[in-house]
Amino acid sequence: MLLAWGLRGTAMEITFNGVVERVDTLGALDTALDRFDHEPMFELWLVADSGPSLSMLRNGEDAWLMYLHFNGDAGMVSKGDPDAEGVGSYRLSNGQVDEYPRSWFVDLEQCYKALFYFFVNDGRKYEQIEWQEV
Repeated sequence: MLLAWGLRGTAMEITFNGVVERVDTLGALDTALDRFDHEPMFELWLVADSGPSLSMLRNGEDAWLMYLHFNGDAGMVSKGDPDAEGVGSYRLSNGQVDEYPRSWFVDLEQCYKALFYFFVNDGRKYEQIEWQEV
């Protein structure tokens, strides 16, 4: 997918549609994300041992991110087109379907870059995406 970074991250927990696994290399993360990318709708969480977590919700070509500094944090969400109207539906790992503002949606490639950045930088937020408090 995006394995051109040539860097090694730290081991992290990744949860895909409720199934937890551990990734300990950038190659393992790349392989997992390639596998997940075949699913058009998913909930993904990447959790750093240091506390932060990054979530990606995807429905087809629509996706958005949520960054939490620590468990229980209100968090930040990706900021897409502020003029985008309406909502998009996402199915959570527990089967619940929620709607979120289209103004949060960002490009799929940016979402994946944010996940790699988070992994390589021990839970730091990807600053190439605009973020907003929720």
